Amino acid sequence: MLTNFIKILLLSITLISYASISKAEDTIKIAIIEPMSGPLASVGLDLIEGLEFFAERINKAGGVLGGKHIEIVPYDNAMVAEKTIQQLRKVIDDDIRYVTQGVGSNHALNIIKTLGKHNKRNPGKEIMFLNHSAVTTSFTNELCNFYHFRFDANVDMKVAALVSQMTKDPSIKKVYLLNQNYAYGQSFQAAARRLLAERAPQIEIVGDELIVPFGKILDFNPYVSKITSSGADTVLTGNWGPDAARLIKATANSQLKVNFYTIYAGIPAAMNSMGVKVSTFNPIVQVTESHENDPSHPDWLKEIDAEYMAYANKSPYADRQRFMMDMFAAAVNEAGTADPTAVGWALEGMTAKGAHGDVHMRAEDHQMHFDMVLSRISTDVEKTFIYNNEDYGMAYATDGWVNMADITLPTTCKMKRPKK
Repeated sequence: MLTNFIKILLLSITLISYASISKAEDTIKIAIIEPMSGPLASVGLDLIEGLEFFAERINKAGGVLGGKHIEIVPYDNAMVAEKTIQQLRKVIDDDIRYVTQGVGSNHALNIIKTLGKHNKRNPGKEIMFLNHSAVTTSFTNELCNFYHFRFDANVDMKVAALVSQMTKDPSIKKVYLLNQNYAYGQSFQAAARRLLAERAPQIEIVGDELIVPFGKILDFNPYVSKITSSGADTVLTGNWGPDAARLIKATANSQLKVNFYTIYAGIPAAMNSMGVKVSTFNPIVQVTESHENDPSHPDWLKEIDAEYMAYANKSPYADRQRFMMDMFAAAVNEAGTADPTAVGWALEGMTAKGAHGDVHMRAEDHQMHFDMVLSRISTDVEKTFIYNNEDYGMAYATDGWVNMADITLPTTCKMKRPKK
């Protein structure tokens, strides 16, 4: 009797273990390392929610490889560099072969360097970095790596788009550069200096400085005074998060009229922090892949936007997470395996559907290319921005589009590739 009980117990344990293994084998996990706590938690949580939404769309459509599901596994780095490394080690220990991140290029740099060492030491156990938003240009230049794919335009490309748009406004004559003093801000500064000289030599740089990043500066009035004294009519800045919001608030409070040409000053968290009055006091121009008020926004993407609204009670902000997940799923299916090396070869040169034509992953450096839209925060829009059912009373209105060809820049990447 006892022997039979033991046999049944052992059989049950075996079946449970087998079921667990089967379930694990039927799931392709992507770890996402972002701030889920701390001052930038809202940004990280929105990104996690977005990836979960697009993974769920793929899973509902049948998944990949004949039925495997994609699972998003969040890891909180609280926007602390050391925690990013700690969480990445957990990802490695948990045997997850894909990781994504985008909030903070210094964190992306840690991931790139750590995975570079890991992949070299562990052939056959490589981990791929799917970079959705960390845009420091060097990542797909001198730091390029076969197991790193960037699905956002890099800093140089975004600055090229901003400068191209600035040249269309003859009233812009004097520009003040103000950026954050870390890899991303330094990359923005260098690109702005070079591209203004190349594409807009008629525009004078009348100020150029780097600030301590990530909300450490509480009073931006001294910088507003410098901008005022310089006679600048435009501020070209990569500042984001609380730094962007405080800078723009201080400018509005001082009644200084200038243009802001930015990458991320229009993100939902910053827009909400500033409010309608501040957000529309001066033109705040940003560059993205698409926005739902654009006259050319395609019907198929409007349907996805509506799905996301129903899922998250939020308006869509950026499109790159969608095409990153769609291209990842397509690459897994094309490779016929979830092995990162095979998926990497499939991703190289891949094209996918974008809001304004195809998006293209350049094989040479694993840098995504696509047309980009310049938009400004406005109350004169068809659809105002909704965030957790709160109506912001404003959204984005198109200033113009920049074609992919105009922001396709040369790369210094000399990539070493594994064998197929």
